[in-house]
Amino acid sequence: MNLSPLEDELRCHHCASAGLRVATGYAQAQRVTSDCKPWPAGGVLAMCQACSLVQTVASRQWQAECDQIYAGYTIYHQSCGIEQTVFDNASGAGQARSEAIIKSLQTHFPLPPRGRWLDIGCGNGAMLQSCSRALPDWALCGSEVNDKYRETVESIPGVERLFTCPVANIPGSFDVISLVHVIEHIPGPQSFVRPLAAKLKSNGLLLLEVPDCLQNFFMLMVADHCSHFSASVLAHIVGGAGYEVLQAADAWVPKEITVVARRPAEPRAAAVDPPPVHESERVFRGWETLQQILAQVEPLTRANQFGIFGTSIAATWLDAQTASAAKFFVDEDPYRIGNKHFGRAILSPAQIPDGASVYLALPPAISERVAERLRSARPTVRFIAP
Repeated sequence: MNLSPLEDELRCHHCASAGLRVATGYAQAQRVTSDCKPWPAGGVLAMCQACSLVQTVASRQWQAECDQIYAGYTIYHQSCGIEQTVFDNASGAGQARSEAIIKSLQTHFPLPPRGRWLDIGCGNGAMLQSCSRALPDWALCGSEVNDKYRETVESIPGVERLFTCPVANIPGSFDVISLVHVIEHIPGPQSFVRPLAAKLKSNGLLLLEVPDCLQNFFMLMVADHCSHFSASVLAHIVGGAGYEVLQAADAWVPKEITVVARRPAEPRAAAVDPPPVHESERVFRGWETLQQILAQVEPLTRANQFGIFGTSIAATWLDAQTASAAKFFVDEDPYRIGNKHFGRAILSPAQIPDGASVYLALPPAISERVAERLRSARPTVRFIAP
């Protein structure tokens, strides 16, 4: 049974304001975990009227749910542990997410031939694998809450060690510290990133990668996320922690935000200008868009051959909300095609049965471009975009 948060828990986990505006009806919707598994309804979605952060209230119940989720966490289970592929919406060309991040980082901020990199929340080492290939003379370290993937991570060429201690206790300093899909899980994001500056060398870079909730409203349904960022809000939080924000990009990786910040050589005043409220308002009202999408999908589930395009957060949420009505899933990731997602086949677009109806579980901002490409390749399939 879902319990309402206590009154003292209805405070912004970033600025501690009690001025939270709560989304009506959110607690009745199914959710999904960040490792793409269905999760029961519940949670409180809110927007802070003081700092504009859209958030899931980080109550004691929320923390207990997170503990339960992480106890059974299965990273990239749809592809047997292989990092997800990200795609160009127009061409369909794909590459590993970490490779895309590092290529863009090197383009905008060329790194020296040698250095030291710490990846916080490294999981099974996807980012460190890409670093090892792109920066073969760098010393690499991983940080995690447990040593589940120690053998895998420490087998990556260039990796010194996987650390499970507090970051402050990791020896030495670093030229780059990365957090890929980490900070959205942590209450008090500014309080978390501020002390990381002490582990950076002078002018060292902090690299943050998070879901772009301004583009992808489906991320509002992730049960173990407590912050739902737009680029300007995340940049404001990082700047307020004393860093010099060099880049806040929404195009390095589709549907994601990349913030690159530098530890200044000299201490600097924290940023004080608030982010645009209208962006946070759009993120917060994304919950209403999801309700409209669900209303669009439900009649389609009665088709004899109904499938969902995607095998990640959006597809898993839509499948849960429609009582697992999809007969199959469709993906373009070669590491997922041929596997099963909750007992049903993951097909390539070429394998979709003629006459099938396939709903694109993608953000509205990009779904039509993908639909046009798929319709051209498979005219006998009905592709429906949000």
